[in-house]
Amino acid sequence: MSEPRILFVPVSGAKGAGEFFRSLTIAQGIQRRWPAADISFIVSREAGYAQELPFRTVLIDRSPTYDSEAVNHAIDELRPQVVIFDSAGRVAQLRHAQRCGARTVYVSSRPKTRWKGFRIRRMLQMDQHWLAWPRFLDGELSTWERLKLSVLRSVSVLFLDCLFPPPEVTRADAYRRELGLDEAPYLLFCAGGGGYERHGLSASEVFGQAAAEVAAVSGLRTVWVQGPNYSGKALPAPGLLSLGALTGSQLIDLLGSARLAVINGGSLLLQALALKIPCVAAPVAGDQDARIRACERRGLLVATQLGVATLVRPTLALCADTARLREIENRLAELDLVNGVDAAVDAIEQLLLARRAA
Repeated sequence: MSEPRILFVPVSGAKGAGEFFRSLTIAQGIQRRWPAADISFIVSREAGYAQELPFRTVLIDRSPTYDSEAVNHAIDELRPQVVIFDSAGRVAQLRHAQRCGARTVYVSSRPKTRWKGFRIRRMLQMDQHWLAWPRFLDGELSTWERLKLSVLRSVSVLFLDCLFPPPEVTRADAYRRELGLDEAPYLLFCAGGGGYERHGLSASEVFGQAAAEVAAVSGLRTVWVQGPNYSGKALPAPGLLSLGALTGSQLIDLLGSARLAVINGGSLLLQALALKIPCVAAPVAGDQDARIRACERRGLLVATQLGVATLVRPTLALCADTARLREIENRLAELDLVNGVDAAVDAIEQLLLARRAA
């Protein structure tokens, strides 16, 4: 097979970063399979991660969802064989991609985007719909969804539990040594992309203040990851290591060895569950609370709300409650979540083969 041309169009902007990093993870998986693959991104220039991407990047003034003209122009210029729209993709954009000869993928990771992905008008313009959230949280296909798929047989659905860079022990050990963490246990605080606010205060800064307080009270080494969209300053505090924007691999390396993670309810939550890391989780966006509560009902984490005190109290309590911590660890050990990167790349390969055979 000739080297593929793939275009990623994730939702992007000054707030969250989950869709972008999910796309980046898949792009890196494509690159591992086809080292000479031609990979491009369309990203809002408002995103904190927009300036230093490892792939060709088309910067536009707004999130791709709101700028079909710019997206379609980029498709004309790049002539991709497959376009992957993550939580983005207006019908006009999907249609234009197909008219230009590309196969199209739509990725949904929350109820609203899933609903949009099963609207007939959008289904008529897509080849695959990836559901990037575990079935135990988001549900199997409904009767109505199955009916639509039976009518529109050209669309296939792929369930992806979670997506993250494959952990590597040697790489992770080297990175922790570089940070001075060595073998000592540490707590990890991260609000995700770092762009969300609550009452005028950055969610990332709320997590940072909580991390500083937990470090002071517990004496445990504490790491605060600010996120790529955080524009504030580091918080100097004893026992607190403040880190700015990390690569996906660096974040996974830190998360995978944390004693406990204090995180949001987005993609990072899935990664913590897959890596069997006990966590305290607080929603920073509107769709996250229900999922956090669903995980809590299964005994997989401790749920709380966004606030310094509401993060500090359950974190200190869980650190001190070894029985509760062991119970969560046992529940996580029973959870079977699969990293879907290889499955996603396999699905792209099938689209490429079908395109070539058409």
